[in-house]
Amino acid sequence: MTDYPPPPPQQPYGAGPVGEVTLSQPLRGASPRDAIARFFKKYASFEGRASRSEFWWPWGAAVVVNMVINLLLGADSTAGSIIGGIFALAILVPSLAVGARRLHDTGRSGWWQLLWLLPCIGWIVLIVFWALPEKAEGDKYNVA
Repeated sequence: MTDYPPPPPQQPYGAGPVGEVTLSQPLRGASPRDAIARFFKKYASFEGRASRSEFWWPWGAAVVVNMVINLLLGADSTAGSIIGGIFALAILVPSLAVGARRLHDTGRSGWWQLLWLLPCIGWIVLIVFWALPEKAEGDKYNVA
């Protein structure tokens, strides 16, 4: 009977290359925990790029936290409004930062986020941009 060497370790589907990814690089296939940690570590960093998972996990977590605040305290209560407002202010800058980095990954300037000022159509366009896959044009936004 022949002894074969053990197979190489397998990566989860969609995971990036083996090794540590620095904060200056987009983290492809980020877990929810890793994406949310990066969201706060890169609190006000508008430079570089962000992967889709790096963008959407914190976005989804913010929606869930907002729903919990509204369910526990009531959406129309004073306490619910105050705590919801504090939460919204706390994530405003990191949300804008990760949004800009996500747009960079699609080859667009972070200034496209000004589309939020256009009701409905601007929001839809931005959500579509954020959902697009990375483009080679985004390389110009890489941080050394």
